[in-house]
Amino acid sequence: MRYILFVLVFGGCVSTNVQAQPTADSLEALFSSSRKSVPLAFGMSAIVPGAGQAYNRSWVKAAVAVAGEATVLLLYRSWRQKGTDGRDAYQMEAHAHWSPVRYASWLNDYMQYLNHLPGGQPVTAAPIEISPLLSGINLANPDTWSQSEQLAIRSLIQEIRRVEGVVYNGNTGAAFSHVLPFFGEQQYYELIGKYFQYAPGWDDYVALTRDGRVTWIGENGEFIPSIEPETGESGDTKTHVSPRFYRYADSHADANTYLRRASRITTLLIANHVIAAVDAAIFARLHNRRVQVSLGLLNDMQGRTYIAPRLSFILDQ
Repeated sequence: MRYILFVLVFGGCVSTNVQAQPTADSLEALFSSSRKSVPLAFGMSAIVPGAGQAYNRSWVKAAVAVAGEATVLLLYRSWRQKGTDGRDAYQMEAHAHWSPVRYASWLNDYMQYLNHLPGGQPVTAAPIEISPLLSGINLANPDTWSQSEQLAIRSLIQEIRRVEGVVYNGNTGAAFSHVLPFFGEQQYYELIGKYFQYAPGWDDYVALTRDGRVTWIGENGEFIPSIEPETGESGDTKTHVSPRFYRYADSHADANTYLRRASRITTLLIANHVIAAVDAAIFARLHNRRVQVSLGLLNDMQGRTYIAPRLSFILDQ
């Protein structure tokens, strides 16, 4: 239900000495000065949340929108920085302590182990060829690699992938579940700290028998399954998976957690812009509905009729 709260008549409509009557131009000027631009209010808050609210003179809403924007930006910056710092740290650790050359050597030994394992399936693949050039590559600093060194590492990983496709777990008979991604890929850094298959590539990986010897063949020719990368006991042996493997896995997980948080919070950033823009547009439109200028026919005290502006504040109930 609409109530007209008051009527403002220009030119002294209640006076008997009216000298000038309002024109259409004056009515349009009054309406134009009172209304708000809905597109402008929307666009201002879409770009800077709170700007449209300030344009509408809705100061509390403007403060809330600005505070929300600042909070989201601070959280994004903090989490993104922690994530990227953590990513840089775990990549440096991988370069310094995980070696595809070491892992390739282990795979060559592992194929021999499988070929001598009683009841095992023979692995007929050729051993991985480890180029002498690889021994001189500084794995801890890949930024210094020459093009030939980069090609040597890529060729080595291709050889590793070939062998990973044919070897299997000597205890369970299951095929290896993954192949090594190429150096520098995101999955490269993830897999080497996620699956025990890659534990032998870490520089602190050891497989010890009870007498302290690193061997897969006992004194009497029996095969010792301690070569398996999984942690656990088997007969008289126990495999000690690299402690660095677990520390690296935790560091990798922590960094990715912060990066995921930063990525997800950007949706709140977008939502804040959209909500503020829609709110500013709606408020501007409601303002224009509340303040309307209309033309009406009014009678003065002497019974004369003329056109006069009527400024109506309309409230919906």
